[in-house]
Amino acid sequence: MPRPESPVDPHAGPVQHFAFDLRKLRERAGSPGYRELGRATHYSPTTLAEAARGQRLPSLPVLLAYVRGCGGDEGEWERRWRSLSESRLSVSPYVGLASFGEQDADRFFGRERLLEKLGDRLAERGLVAVVGASGSGKSSLLRAGLLASAGGRARLITPGAHPLAKLDDLRSTTLLVVDQFEEVFTLCGDHGERAAFIAGLVALPHRTRVVLGLRADFYGRCADHPELAEAVEAGQLLVGPMSTEDLRRAITQPSVKAGCVVEADLVARLVADATGEPGVLPHLSHALLETWRRRQDDTLTLAGYEATGGIAGAIAKSAEDVYAEFDEERRTLARQVFLRLIAPGDGTEDTKRRVRRAELDGDHAVVLERLARARLLTVDDDGVELSHEAVLRSWPRLVEWIAEDRAGLRVHRHLTGAAQAWESHGKDAGSLYRGVPLALTKDWAQRDPGVLNERERAFLDASVAAEAGERETARRRTRRLRQLVGVLSVLLVVAVAATVVAVRARGDADAQLAVTLARKAVTDADVLGQTDPALAAQLRLAAYRLAPLPEARDSLLSTFAAPYATRITAHSEATTAAVFHPGGALLATAARDRVVVLWDVRDVHRPRELGRLVGHGDAVHAISFSPDGSKLATASYDGTARLWDVATPSAPVELAVIGAHVGHVEAVAFQADGAALATAGEDGTIRLWDLAEPRHPAPLRTFEGHTALVHGLAISGRVLASAGWDGTTRLWDMDNGLQLSIVDTPPEGLAVAFSHDGRTLATGGGDRKTRLWDVTDPRLPVLLSTTSAFAGMVHGLAFSPDDRMLATATDDKTARLWDVADLRAPSELVAFTGHTDAVWSASFSPDGKTLATTSDDRVVRLEDLGGLAVARHTGAVWSLDFSPDGRTLASGSEDATARTWRPEPLHAAETARLPAHTGPVGFVEYSPRGDVLVTGDVKGPVRLWRGTEPTALPAESDGAVTGAFTADGSLLVTSNVDGLVALWDVTDPLRPRLRSTVTSNPYDQFSNLAISGDGRTLAVATDHWEVALWDVADPDHPVALPPLTGHSGTVSAVAFAGSVLATASIDATAKLWGLADPRRPALLTTLTGHQGPVQRVVFSADHRLVATAGNDETVRVWTVADPRDPLVLKGHSDRIWAVAFSPDGRALASAGGDHTVRMWELDVDRVVDRICSIAAPPISADQWARHFPGLPYRPPCP
Repeated sequence: MPRPESPVDPHAGPVQHFAFDLRKLRERAGSPGYRELGRATHYSPTTLAEAARGQRLPSLPVLLAYVRGCGGDEGEWERRWRSLSESRLSVSPYVGLASFGEQDADRFFGRERLLEKLGDRLAERGLVAVVGASGSGKSSLLRAGLLASAGGRARLITPGAHPLAKLDDLRSTTLLVVDQFEEVFTLCGDHGERAAFIAGLVALPHRTRVVLGLRADFYGRCADHPELAEAVEAGQLLVGPMSTEDLRRAITQPSVKAGCVVEADLVARLVADATGEPGVLPHLSHALLETWRRRQDDTLTLAGYEATGGIAGAIAKSAEDVYAEFDEERRTLARQVFLRLIAPGDGTEDTKRRVRRAELDGDHAVVLERLARARLLTVDDDGVELSHEAVLRSWPRLVEWIAEDRAGLRVHRHLTGAAQAWESHGKDAGSLYRGVPLALTKDWAQRDPGVLNERERAFLDASVAAEAGERETARRRTRRLRQLVGVLSVLLVVAVAATVVAVRARGDADAQLAVTLARKAVTDADVLGQTDPALAAQLRLAAYRLAPLPEARDSLLSTFAAPYATRITAHSEATTAAVFHPGGALLATAARDRVVVLWDVRDVHRPRELGRLVGHGDAVHAISFSPDGSKLATASYDGTARLWDVATPSAPVELAVIGAHVGHVEAVAFQADGAALATAGEDGTIRLWDLAEPRHPAPLRTFEGHTALVHGLAISGRVLASAGWDGTTRLWDMDNGLQLSIVDTPPEGLAVAFSHDGRTLATGGGDRKTRLWDVTDPRLPVLLSTTSAFAGMVHGLAFSPDDRMLATATDDKTARLWDVADLRAPSELVAFTGHTDAVWSASFSPDGKTLATTSDDRVVRLEDLGGLAVARHTGAVWSLDFSPDGRTLASGSEDATARTWRPEPLHAAETARLPAHTGPVGFVEYSPRGDVLVTGDVKGPVRLWRGTEPTALPAESDGAVTGAFTADGSLLVTSNVDGLVALWDVTDPLRPRLRSTVTSNPYDQFSNLAISGDGRTLAVATDHWEVALWDVADPDHPVALPPLTGHSGTVSAVAFAGSVLATASIDATAKLWGLADPRRPALLTTLTGHQGPVQRVVFSADHRLVATAGNDETVRVWTVADPRDPLVLKGHSDRIWAVAFSPDGRALASAGGDHTVRMWELDVDRVVDRICSIAAPPISADQWARHFPGLPYRPPCP
């Protein structure tokens, strides 16, 4: 008996209704089986059954066969098919960058479970905050999910610049949804209106349920309003990443409803590309929309998806495609439009900004229409806005526009608001700009006068005219005073007094100008930090000396948070290769300008040109020093390789021209003993030359096998590796020219490098991947690992001298360093993003402290690896501690390792890895004498390390996430994931003994504990908004004390300085308490400023400083005696879990979710000394005038 068909819902969509009617037709024909229909129509039973499944619209021939077999009217069914085919394919089932609206509920999939949770939460709470990162789908959940199912008494608002009025007339509203609630902080500039709006929301009658859509990076701002913080803390719903199954539904179900099909390979690829990526949903939706536009018939294909640029590139490709259509005038207008739609962040990410149509002149209409058609903008009668904030992070051109003039963007936003206020106040003269604001705005507007709209231009003109009028009035007043002075001597005193006032006023103006220019220089330095670190460092120093503002000081101390590089700009075209002399004191650089330059790099921060190699007739593509450094080989597109004597770098001599290849010479490499030279060419051959007579190289043999251009060469011992555009990398025996083996590097091989021990081969190519091979036996290479974290093709590879790192150069403008200590699991250490165009090569100095990179941007960058502020784990770093002598820093990580580092200024060098952990290392702690290091294993015991052999504590220590010693080192206290606090006698670390245990309410995984300086009081952070306290004067019998309360969220960390306790909380604050009497704690001060949960707090050894760190990716260092104006250190790219002061308090280490351990110098003078010792060339007079207009030229470093 045939298997029954799965039911189809005719109300699910037009395709499903069509299939339902087809089944009815078959029923009316007597329900013939599909095998019977197949015999009658010559189509397979499966094809005919598929036609009525309702998953997709069948093809017309299949439909007509089905109808014919069932005795239906073929003409009628063809008309229905054509009508449905045209209508369903005219409207995309995907919304692209736009948020789903209520009208899109029928194509909103993947959030069903979250929507159900939201409904449950609303049934319990009067106010629910839906919190998630930008791009997590909050707005779509609220609009297409919640509002679409809520009925007619629900209302949606967005706060905008004036939110208070939007609370009017809510009498009949039972559900108020406030989407993009962060606009209260970004667009509403009136603090009073903001507070009133928030108070009004919280005070709404109980019959009105309130749902807030809040971007996660503004969560901490809620703490500024206690009543809001309490409501949000009690009723929040986190919008996290979609599960794999939810992603599949979001991808496939809209197409199913439209009668389209998504290829299985495409579904798998989309899920793989989207899984684990933050803020990915708008990118996914846009990629699906663009893939739908490129569908084949009714099928979304993998090829169509790849043509869009994929999830990572679809938005940028769409934006670039539209931008390319515009002429120069419309490109300028497009730039103006996009920049108007952005509100620059202040300690947070930039956000989109909705503008009224009136803010944009009529000239913009055509541009707006085209950008809206591409779904990059949303345009309606009321205004214009970016379709999603993903646009401002995903389109490199827009990112560059914002970075080019971030300070100007802020000036423009202020001007727009001021002009609107001026107009709304009846053009009152009191609303006009004067003084420094006017001077800054005039200077900015003169650079691009076309960017102003009519209202802004009128406001600025009126401000200039008013200031000119006031000056003229002042001049007339001065003239009258001078006349009176001649008549009435008594007015001399008045004139003198007036002069004193004028001098003071001028002094105030000069001070204000200094402040303004210092802030401008800090902003400029932030923009230049990657591309021109030397100039950026000097701008930060000059800004600090001009006006030692907190932000200037913070910027100065963060100078080396990003990789520092010295730039060589001597070439006039793209640089192609840079290699170090074996002795390390000489660098050779090559470029498409046909020149090779030799540099003295004994001071790598001040390269000095020694000589030039001139003779090639086309671009020089590759260079190589001989092992003894006396010769240099060059390869050129002029069809030759050349050999040079560089024993005297200031007077290089050409020895020979080698011209045996047909076409370009792509690569050169010396044999390990220097006796021979290998060249590779466009003709697909590799040739080996005998250098016994350097002026007359003699051919030894030719290696043939590649079927296309050979791009890369490397030699190790008697083995040669070659990478070719035929998609292969080949290994050759240099003694006989025979091929040993082939490994694939599709679609073309571009780069190849041997490790220095010759056991490992790295390959890279056009598939944007690098592969590591074990070539111990070159006849049988074994693939060890594949790395695919690249957005461009891999053109250059190099191993560090100790073979622990691999450098990669890719045409996505990036060079990267990889930790390859574990060849089977390479991990990225750092990405160098200072180049502004494709990166072609990377080369280590012999001492491993410098990496030279070349690029299409014509610059050679010498990256300072010795000064890198970053050491790295392969997982989040949860804990840090310095040894008491400051010579060692220990770290514990989610990657199940504890490591020790040698801390250096601005750098930490790994010295050891401690084995044996079975899970994440929750904490590391040195004993007060420094002879014992304790590590806590979240999945195992606490271990006490003396050397390399640990002593494990008993089972009560298992799962420990925090621990601390008493000041005398005799007692260790640990706390685990189950909330068990254990006190251990560790007088003899080889024989630890459990003294007692205590429990309280369960603690969260990242709870923290601390012991007072006198060893009598134990404090434990809990997830119940309080700190649990115990008297542990008798460790065998701890006594519970009243808990410490005062925070409005989970307490995440505690630290003691004598009897002063510091606490940190997810309520975005830290607090200092006096605990001289733990039963009567006294709140000393509250530290505010973090823009999110504070995860760690720690005191310096002298108790003078306290550091806090958290989710806003900053470390703040406060002076306990006067906690105003803390240092703010920026450099991490994820939340910070751990902070530790060096014992002398002059440096600080931090670590967190970005897997890095960073060293910070806290001594301004030491940072200044370092800047002036390495920043070269000095800032020029022209650069000074551009960044400090109106100030006399005064380089900060003598």
